[in-house]
Amino acid sequence: MNLSPEDTVLLCCARTSMDKADTHKVKEALNSGLNWNYIIENALQHGISPLLYHNLSEMADEDERVPEKVMEHLRRLYNGNVARNMLLYDELSKVLKAFKHAGIDVIVLKGAALAETVYLDIGLRPFNDIDILIRREDLQKAKEIVTKIGYVLREHVSEDIYEKFGFNLEYIKRDTTTILEPHWHIARKTGSEGCLNINMNAMWENALSAVIAGVDVFVLSPEDLLLHLCVHLPSHHYSRLIWFCDILEVIEHNNINWQQVIENANKNRTKAYMYYGLHFTDELLGCDIPEEVLNELKPSRFETMVLGVVLKDVLSSERKIMPIFNLMKILL
Repeated sequence: MNLSPEDTVLLCCARTSMDKADTHKVKEALNSGLNWNYIIENALQHGISPLLYHNLSEMADEDERVPEKVMEHLRRLYNGNVARNMLLYDELSKVLKAFKHAGIDVIVLKGAALAETVYLDIGLRPFNDIDILIRREDLQKAKEIVTKIGYVLREHVSEDIYEKFGFNLEYIKRDTTTILEPHWHIARKTGSEGCLNINMNAMWENALSAVIAGVDVFVLSPEDLLLHLCVHLPSHHYSRLIWFCDILEVIEHNNINWQQVIENANKNRTKAYMYYGLHFTDELLGCDIPEEVLNELKPSRFETMVLGVVLKDVLSSERKIMPIFNLMKILL
């Protein structure tokens, strides 16, 4: 990709640790008279401002080309994210303890799980909601628990309809902005659901023990986590870089069983989701995905259409990502 110096900085810093090549690219870009307003605006939009601050701070001792005003602004953003996440983890701890007391198993999903078990620093992965996975048969009991600890249903549609066609419920804590989403599946039912055959029982069997917010819970296995992250992308228009960062970090922090990834994709009918999620991550950020894995996952049709999309549009401040989404909707 022929990237601007600003986009080069964003992409190279969109990870927990830069290698020598990434560091060299950033240093070269710093000599270009960067538009820092553009960089900070896009870093915020794409959820990577903590990573940007983290990586530029690592270079601060040997490189003084980042304006102090910029570093101070990024520092305030990072500290603000730490403070918000600490409040969310405090609330998550209360939720998890309530479920544990009721004897309901919980898999912690998305940002709260990733920040502690993958990014290993709660300040590096912003998240706004508390997402948990429960078994479908525990849903009624779960609704009673969250109501008892002060949450009210947020959805405008009727609860019965949403349970029939949805995959989660959305609650908000009284007198706060804290949102809690109990999921019983990882994908919303749609008219094309026949393309998906995700085995939730297998995900529970593969789940790993973890400590999140100080409570013993479960998290998805690395292979199932990759599946969840890739299925999540098209439902949100492939519109934020942080979701590609998640895939990169899962790969770099785990010894992925790639044969299991391929088998899961075949069984769950998610090969196209997996291919484009992994392929776009590799194109944007560069990660160690074996070529034979991508070849096994590659869809048989329309490939050249999607690969012809300019991937750097993901970074556009105008969010010109709809062409990717529309093509993916056809494909998936």
